[in-house]
Amino acid sequence: MDGFIQIWAILLIAFDKFLLASASVGDSSYVHRRCVDNCVVRKCTRISDDEFRRIAPFYINWLYWTCPEDCEYRCMWRTVEAHKNDSNPVPQFHGKWPFVRVLGMQEPASVIFSILNFVPHLRIFKFRRIVPSSAPMFHVWHLYCLVCMNGWIWSTIFHLRDFPFTEKMDYFCGFSIVIYQFYALLVRVLGTDKFWKPLICGVPLLAFFVYHVNYLANRHRFDYGYNMKASISVGAVNSLGWIVWCLSKRKNHPYVRNCLISVLLVAISTTVFELGDFPPIWWIFDAHSLWHATTWPVTFLWYQFLIDDCLHLSKLEQTKLEVKPATEEKKKQ
Repeated sequence: MDGFIQIWAILLIAFDKFLLASASVGDSSYVHRRCVDNCVVRKCTRISDDEFRRIAPFYINWLYWTCPEDCEYRCMWRTVEAHKNDSNPVPQFHGKWPFVRVLGMQEPASVIFSILNFVPHLRIFKFRRIVPSSAPMFHVWHLYCLVCMNGWIWSTIFHLRDFPFTEKMDYFCGFSIVIYQFYALLVRVLGTDKFWKPLICGVPLLAFFVYHVNYLANRHRFDYGYNMKASISVGAVNSLGWIVWCLSKRKNHPYVRNCLISVLLVAISTTVFELGDFPPIWWIFDAHSLWHATTWPVTFLWYQFLIDDCLHLSKLEQTKLEVKPATEEKKKQ
């Protein structure tokens, strides 16, 4: 499920960054630039970094806010106030809406909701308790769980503080979820009865992922345009693939509806929240954070599908094992 969630997150964040990579209305305005310059001269040039960390609140230090960045934050609100006084819309700063810091967190609501998106993956313990380890796809979904957990951890870190490194890790780990979910679809279709089937699915996708990360990591400037195209391509194939598979199985396997509903719910929430972007409510809840708030419950539904599907595959495998000796016995007779 997280593959559908993450692909939209990557796509829409990349789209914003692609359009606003150089500067936004807020940070490029005269009011903001003059305020920051004055603040840095008045405050930051008079104390060392060590002195700033000593006098700053603990929540400023634990997330490595520097004196100039603190000036940027304080001047951001002066700029917002100036725009409101002139009856202008709320501006963005470096491609982001203005958010109030909570204990130093840059985007507090998205941090909380990223953690909530991590929580449903603890259902892997229920999965392990119910599904026998001999079931096809058992190990595939275990690795999927680890990939997703890693992705949501980096999403949380990125929303805590937006550094170039945390941004890249959020993109890369989010993209790994999409790639892996597409891999799981291919393996689900081809089967795991032969060792070469997972290999022919995994090797090309792993090679593409390594190329993708290497290309973006070694660029002087992050290529948001390429990242957006890659995300659209893989995301579209992944989503359509699962939808087609669900529709082909829904008559004989009613439990597949949980898969289909999950994909459709993510699509609906994306349309409602992400495509209708707006300034943060109370300077905390923007459309992106509210979108994350709606996606985490869907993952519980997705895990129910994984459990039901693995139990179905396990039953089929057991039936084959029971039929095989009977067939061999008939041949001997």
